[in-house]
Amino acid sequence: MKVERAIVFGAPRSGTTFLMRFLDALPEAECVSGNQLPIGIAHLAAQELPDDLRDVLERSFRGSLAEHLTTAPYLSRSAALRKWWSASRRLGDLRGAMRGARTESMLVYKEPFLAFAPELVYEALPESRLIYIFRDGRDVADSLVRTYDILSDQKLADLETNEVMIGRRIEDLYVPWWVNEGEEDAFLASTPYVRAIWMWREMIRRCSEFLARPDIVASGRVLQVRYEDLMQDPLRQGEAIVKHLGRELTPRMRKRLQAAHVRSVGIHGRREEGEIIEAERLAGAELEVFDYRLHNSTAAAAS
Repeated sequence: MKVERAIVFGAPRSGTTFLMRFLDALPEAECVSGNQLPIGIAHLAAQELPDDLRDVLERSFRGSLAEHLTTAPYLSRSAALRKWWSASRRLGDLRGAMRGARTESMLVYKEPFLAFAPELVYEALPESRLIYIFRDGRDVADSLVRTYDILSDQKLADLETNEVMIGRRIEDLYVPWWVNEGEEDAFLASTPYVRAIWMWREMIRRCSEFLARPDIVASGRVLQVRYEDLMQDPLRQGEAIVKHLGRELTPRMRKRLQAAHVRSVGIHGRREEGEIIEAERLAGAELEVFDYRLHNSTAAAAS
């Protein structure tokens, strides 16, 4: 059976987890997150590479997704029962789930760090559908720092974290590849929150450039989802997402959408004013392009 593929990407903590939970209630979809694609490949794909090496990355990506559908965990009875409980719960489907039968016709894979290199997915999986979810970078950075303590000096002491897998050493710390030459001192002098804004800016710039290409627009393969809209009007956004995948909303999917809330919209307001000013100085142009209101017009003008 041929399996369709869909990819969910966007800056980390942009709502990809909520989106995947929603899509997991789609009976036809096997929703996967994790190490099918090592995050280092996303970092590598964002570099200038010869065509033959880029082809290796694309083949590796295709192969890793295909291999998932042959693994014992996917083919296990427990996995089939989990999917039945998540998406069906119809007694008529229970017998098949008890045998470990899998009937999904779509593989949905989530990897936020593909926002560094969206063209990798587009080229590697030419028949796939892509969902790009974006969110106010100030909220993204706040969530990342509070939840994962990213980009602290301790985390920059080596290249072992998801955010910094390629970098250049400046004294005792590594500066990520996504910081421009000449900005190293400013980056290292910044707080982890501002450093996270730096990363969000690079991701959204790359995605914006990619999505603006005439061939990408004409393809109709990429759906852009604004996190804030998804939280404020989940039913409308959910219908658009499912339609993009060629499917229809189910009652269970509608129920999942009811978990949407706006409590995390604007959470960056709890940050120190100086951090917000610096964040808007760095990424004011990108925030304004996506209609995110700036708190400090002077800082935005300086960017």
